[in-house]
Amino acid sequence: MEPRRRSRSPCLRHQGKPIADAGHGLLADGLLPFGACERVTRVIWSSARSQAERVHAERRARVAGCQASDLSTEPARPEPAQLDPSQPSQSQSQSQTSRSFSGAFSQSQPSQSQPEEAIASSPGVAAAAEEVLRLAWLALAESLEEARDSHSDVLGAALCRALLPGSEACWRSVSATKASSSPAEDVLLARVRAMSLCAVAYWRDVSQDLGKAASSLCRFLEQQRRLYWRRPAWRGVNLGGWLLLEPGPSHQFFERFGAEAKCEWDLMQKMRSELGTEGTEQAVQAHRASFVTEEDFRRIRARGFNSVRIPFGYWIVTGAADGEAFVGSGLEFLDRALEWCQRHGLQALLDLHGAPGGESGETPCGRERKEWEWQQWRLGESIEVLKIIAQRYKGHPVVTGISVCNEPSEKVPSDVLCSFYDEAVRTIRAAGMPPDEVSIVLPVFRTERLDEVWRLWNKHYDGFVRHANVAFDLHLYHVFGAWWQRQGFGGQLRMTKRHRKILRRVPAVVGEWSLALPQRALAEEDLHEDEAYKAFASAQLDAYSEASHGWFFWNWCDSPLQNPGWDVQTCLSKAWITENQITARDATSSSKASS
Repeated sequence: MEPRRRSRSPCLRHQGKPIADAGHGLLADGLLPFGACERVTRVIWSSARSQAERVHAERRARVAGCQASDLSTEPARPEPAQLDPSQPSQSQSQSQTSRSFSGAFSQSQPSQSQPEEAIASSPGVAAAAEEVLRLAWLALAESLEEARDSHSDVLGAALCRALLPGSEACWRSVSATKASSSPAEDVLLARVRAMSLCAVAYWRDVSQDLGKAASSLCRFLEQQRRLYWRRPAWRGVNLGGWLLLEPGPSHQFFERFGAEAKCEWDLMQKMRSELGTEGTEQAVQAHRASFVTEEDFRRIRARGFNSVRIPFGYWIVTGAADGEAFVGSGLEFLDRALEWCQRHGLQALLDLHGAPGGESGETPCGRERKEWEWQQWRLGESIEVLKIIAQRYKGHPVVTGISVCNEPSEKVPSDVLCSFYDEAVRTIRAAGMPPDEVSIVLPVFRTERLDEVWRLWNKHYDGFVRHANVAFDLHLYHVFGAWWQRQGFGGQLRMTKRHRKILRRVPAVVGEWSLALPQRALAEEDLHEDEAYKAFASAQLDAYSEASHGWFFWNWCDSPLQNPGWDVQTCLSKAWITENQITARDATSSSKASS
């Protein structure tokens, strides 16, 4: 399949130079060519860091001979805040859980409505940011000057006037002509200013107040993404049970061929023994051809969703490895799904749900194995699968995200996970999926692990700044584990508020969530079931609206024998979730992206 390529606006020129036209080009929307954005980002981040290190060096000099080993005098490093782990594992003791909940991510933060003003009012930040901002303007002017003859987007009036000979002239021109610039240019320049303020605040606070530093970095990345990203945040639904079989979503297939099977691997082994290889392959292909149809995509869009997350096993891409029971390949089904997305106006997040060797020993990766060890995850093969997907779908107008795995086990060391993520991002980008077209999703899965992964990703990889448009994936379920089973309805709602605070401080997508609740949460409240589910849905939607990259409900369909909160069609039919809630928050996301 040859995907359709994105088009660019034609360049309007007068005497060899671009001229302003409010109806054409990236700058008319307050957006930049990504190369210019990347250059400005590097300048802002490095100059803000250099400033902070200079300040700390001066402080060390003042205290030399007094406390040479005082850690507070060390140069600032990109250390993130303590996160607020909100999903304790069953192995945690009560005291451990209490301590983990005191992280800096649950502390106060700058005003959500105008955070830059709050940051700018901090002592020393505004003055320090002026120098950073000056360097950012110069980098922006130089980038746009270089782009004039090679890039097809129109430069606006104020930024054209900034392209004067000499660095100081450029700086003075931008400062003097800002009042006469277009509204879109005002937005663009304000975003660059906000990035400068947030970078300075981050490097000032990172060695003193990690909670504030995390907020500043998240805001920095949010403003950076708005410089080049055109799409609204995902407001979507998962298509689980289609290209990777699971007992709940794929209940009819399991009931027909092996109701006792716990995962796709077990089911395939049973079917091969009874139907033979050919019979098994025919049955699986029939499931893939009928489980999801174009009508589903039409209904998903009609319900107000703007995107789908499509989980698939690696065997869909490369076929099963020697000795493995899976049936593959099946890329034609992904091709078909993307055609339907394009026809019905949906974005697609491609989710490598089952990696070679498994990213865990749990059912969602395709094979349940209690004896699974993390070394069995074939990381190199996973990179190759991602490369194939990226090369096949690069430039496709509906592919706006790739998730590099699904739910990595806590057995996988965090440094190994971050190294894999770094290589995965570099591979996908090199294969032709740039940051202004595709977001890359890096699953953390459980919030209790977010702190450690966040720290390593920033300290050892400078990951969020080196790799633009990446987001951590969190799966925020309220039912798994003894701790969640003990929570009443009020406790469940309070946890959504903690999730909201977390999502304000880290680039994230909530890749999976549902309305499933433990029986205790429903039984002890003096609420009708409908009222409880409506309140729970509203609280979650409010919290997840803070996720920079959006959310996906699990699932489009599920077994009628399961809790009805897993099936979004049931939730919609009972009005626990309404189309107005989905589309209103989608509209809010679009408004944020353009502000």
